[in-house]
Amino acid sequence: MAQRWMIGRFCFCLPLLLAGCAQTWEAVSSQRFREAPLTTLKHLIRPEDPVTVLLADPPRSGDEQAAAWQRLTAERFQQCAPEEQVRLWHMLEHAATRDSSPVVRMAAIQALGRFPDPRVVGVLIAAYLRADGYSEGSLVSSLSTGERVAGTEPSAGRWPTRAAAEALPLSGPRGYPPEWTTAIRCRALEALGHTQTVEAIRFLAAVAGVHPDTPAPGSDEREVRLAAIRALARCRQPEAVEALAKVLKHNADSSDTALVHRTHEGLVRLTGHRLPPDPYRWDEMLQAGVTIAPEPSWWEEAADKVVHAVRWLR
Repeated sequence: MAQRWMIGRFCFCLPLLLAGCAQTWEAVSSQRFREAPLTTLKHLIRPEDPVTVLLADPPRSGDEQAAAWQRLTAERFQQCAPEEQVRLWHMLEHAATRDSSPVVRMAAIQALGRFPDPRVVGVLIAAYLRADGYSEGSLVSSLSTGERVAGTEPSAGRWPTRAAAEALPLSGPRGYPPEWTTAIRCRALEALGHTQTVEAIRFLAAVAGVHPDTPAPGSDEREVRLAAIRALARCRQPEAVEALAKVLKHNADSSDTALVHRTHEGLVRLTGHRLPPDPYRWDEMLQAGVTIAPEPSWWEEAADKVVHAVRWLR
């Protein structure tokens, strides 16, 4: 009987699999498919309104909430009634910084990167700092973008340091393994790059290694630092160019060629100057004045990737 059920389910879903739907297998292997197969496939073809899913009572499952956060756009959020917007914002803040599921956290963080709201930067920084999943304690006393993290005010506007991280109470279970913590931090940094704000650039610069004497929490992870550098390369602001130039200078003698390459690539992308990865040449350019180049088209980006790939093979 079980074999017939599996064969029937495969035949029923084969057209969707052949159609190339990335979420098909996840849906047909889920618990909700076994409970309501037709409804699940209907929502797979025509997804539910994300607001309806997120505000459902009783609450939907974690995977449904994660998928809803992925579909939620700033335009759909603005269409909600004021009281619904307040409720959704509190839910989004909680999901990005405190949810027990790392998948839900990453989906909420991704949604925050699409919101043109001044509160987003503070929530994303909190999501980064709480990425290890501690059940109690926080490095951020307030998610307001106008406040610095406790313990960092004397650092001339720099963002959280390792000393602040050590002040975190160690009681309570550690929620996530290191690989999930790294993934959440990288997702938060990517979302911060989309905000294009000076506050985000300051935090990204701290993680990228602008202040090697006071490293930010998590910046010892190579993948995290690379994510911060990539995010800075998306911030079309003079402050981002200055931060990348400092990172290049601090890593001039580094054996990590990928880190140096990403930093140099970001400088070229933001300024349009195709200077070599020489920190002194970039310092001269900065002293002459920073001018942000126009955003490259998708065709120019594709051509640059081909050129870089050919050079790398050589």
